[in-house]
Amino acid sequence: MLSLDLYVLVLQQIPAHRTESEGVLTLVNCLQAGNSELREAALLGTLWKSHYQVRYLHSEQDSESRLRARCNSNWRLMYAERRRQDNVALGFLEEILLHREGRYQIAATLASMSMDIWDALEISIAVPTLFGGTVASAAPYALTRQYWAEAILETISRRFAILQWGRLINETGGSVSFVEAFSSLSCFFGKPPLEMHSHLSALGNACQEYLIKHNQVHSDLPDICSSICQFMHEQGFGAVEPSRFYDISNHFPHLYLTTNKRSIPISLVHIFVSIARHLGISASPVEFPGRVLAHVSSPAGSDDFLVDVYASDTKAIVSLRNDVPRMLGRFGISPDHMFQYVSPCGASPMLLRAARNILASFRNDASRSTAQSAIYAAVCIHLLLTNATHMLSHLDLDPLYCATFLADMQPLLRHGGQHQLANACGIAMDLEEQEATLVHSRTAQTQVAHYVGMVFEHKTYQYIGCITGWDTSCSATAEWQMNMNVHKLPHGADQPFYHVLSLDGGQRYVAEDNVNPRALTADLAAQFFKEVPAIRRYFSGALCFPDSRRGKFLPKPRDPTGISR
Repeated sequence: MLSLDLYVLVLQQIPAHRTESEGVLTLVNCLQAGNSELREAALLGTLWKSHYQVRYLHSEQDSESRLRARCNSNWRLMYAERRRQDNVALGFLEEILLHREGRYQIAATLASMSMDIWDALEISIAVPTLFGGTVASAAPYALTRQYWAEAILETISRRFAILQWGRLINETGGSVSFVEAFSSLSCFFGKPPLEMHSHLSALGNACQEYLIKHNQVHSDLPDICSSICQFMHEQGFGAVEPSRFYDISNHFPHLYLTTNKRSIPISLVHIFVSIARHLGISASPVEFPGRVLAHVSSPAGSDDFLVDVYASDTKAIVSLRNDVPRMLGRFGISPDHMFQYVSPCGASPMLLRAARNILASFRNDASRSTAQSAIYAAVCIHLLLTNATHMLSHLDLDPLYCATFLADMQPLLRHGGQHQLANACGIAMDLEEQEATLVHSRTAQTQVAHYVGMVFEHKTYQYIGCITGWDTSCSATAEWQMNMNVHKLPHGADQPFYHVLSLDGGQRYVAEDNVNPRALTADLAAQFFKEVPAIRRYFSGALCFPDSRRGKFLPKPRDPTGISR
């Protein structure tokens, strides 16, 4: 029998893993051992610290503090409580997966659990793999589970942004910084706030090392700010090429901090201000006409100045006395009105400026991979900060969004905005409830030639689509039928019409006359799963038979082949 100290030493060697639970199971088994010394060793909270910290990267700050207080900072007890909460969240996820009716009420409950369940959902996502001609999953219905877990994660991150931006309404105390508020733009792409914080913190630390290496730490403040700009340029950040100025990627931190470092002025100012504040420099954006600049506050006795991060590092420093009057003169602005254009501003004006830029970019770049997330970010900013309810027409009101972050936004709006958003969301939710109860079963009398999960090519427009449901005859409005010339089809409106997801991500309604079946190959299935995330909402996998040139997508739970929805 070993001593307590030796048991502790042995158990300390158990590796901590984020997604695998063998190490924690070993500790749990030790808690149930007949050896009292081993049980006592496994009870030590310090042994659980690494397992907790590697698994739980995200949490709500207040709830984490309460958890620590409740468990007296015992890592074992904290781990046990978080795992119990994980199990509740995963149980809700399973309900969403298996049942359509009541799905969005459960989703709203999950979203309200917020960042505390982020890790559980992220870890639960099973990634499908391809072998030979079959798309298989690591667990039953893994693709559908992956779809819903990712969708809930996205709503949680968007909810975080909405509630944070909501604190900007009528604020006077600056409770949300420009850097924090601007970083939250990426929440609309399902990125957790910790991800942007980590990117910016790493840049701040790297810049500090850069200044030390170049003996710039004790230089004059303008020289330090020039060095920050030089550091950014050496890291690849700089002015975007003119041909890509309107690229949507320029507006979202997770992109311009990584793959799109050559970006627009407002995005570069976001990075500069974050680095400067990390170094203890008082920097803020300013609403300068034409180009966003950064304001830097100098010590008493020295002039404040502006920084043009978009310019080369040798021209970055802008004098308030000598440069600004001339620059404003180009826009016909008198020096007497200079103050409003050079004063530090908070997060709200910059968010609104970003939202206007995003909407302007859609005239030049509206790729399907960014369109919906970007438009939601821009419209939500306008709704919160200007109550511009006419912009609701830009939104595709998905029931999941209506039940989660849009519901959280309603109380933050002025009365008229609350009413209009509630009404628009209510219509979308009513339609979802009606469709949830509408199921057409295939019978001997049903004259429907094709089935859910079949892939086809449109006879007229040649796009590739997958059938997700069907109606025995056209259920669209008379106006739609007229616009689509349904009366000119060989069988008119009196034939099956199919609900379809096309390979370009669009949802369509197609007459049986226009359906030309084609083979589902493994490559085509993989392309659908990559290019059309919504396919996982309807199907949990695919079967491909290369020899017979046949195949189909496998409907998700409770949607057996042959029902319409």
